[in-house]
Amino acid sequence: MTRILYDLALGDEDVRPSPYCWMVKFALLHKGLTFETRPVRFADKSKYPDPDYGKVPVLIDNGEMIKDSPVIAAWLDRKYPQNPLTSTKAEKAAAEFYGAWGSSALNAALAPMLMLRLANAVADEDKAYFRMTREKRFGKTLEEVAATPGAAERAQAVLNVLAAPLSSHRYLGGGAPNLADYVVFSSFMWQRTVTLKELYPAPEPVAAWRERMLDLFDSYARNAKSADAA
Repeated sequence: MTRILYDLALGDEDVRPSPYCWMVKFALLHKGLTFETRPVRFADKSKYPDPDYGKVPVLIDNGEMIKDSPVIAAWLDRKYPQNPLTSTKAEKAAAEFYGAWGSSALNAALAPMLMLRLANAVADEDKAYFRMTREKRFGKTLEEVAATPGAAERAQAVLNVLAAPLSSHRYLGGGAPNLADYVVFSSFMWQRTVTLKELYPAPEPVAAWRERMLDLFDSYARNAKSADAA
């Protein structure tokens, strides 16, 4: 059986920053499923498995194409019920909450510290596309985004949301990681693949949880290449 995940790459194709692709990689690892990744870059949509869709992650599983990280996670639980990503409706609801919170709060807090670094690390042929699309999204230049005041303090405040549950539990899923952990930690992999520098102080429970997540699956995430080392 061939299982291919199309994964966003920077100028160095071994550097894979997309948090949405990372969530799917964690889901596949959680399931114990073998897969290979296929790098695609930002601008050349002709290399995508569905050029009209023009986004990743896209999973091809034995010829079946599944798009969008939440859809892929739900499909994996139906197709491969072993090692469920969410075992109950409550766990599914929690994962959905963390997904919405991650997109609206955590990613928004990290973006000012990452966008200009990303722009410098994308392939040369992607630079104009990356800058144009991101500046349109933010309504300002990437240099202005990077100069957002109080970015580190905002990130620290956002992470206090995670400190509460992680003070009482090893994982957001409780005693073991589940989809909620993978959804949130994927944002930290977005950061880690861009830079290994500490950009803000993290609450101790969050910092300890991140280390546990990096060690999962034979340190799969810890071994991922960063643009700092590219």
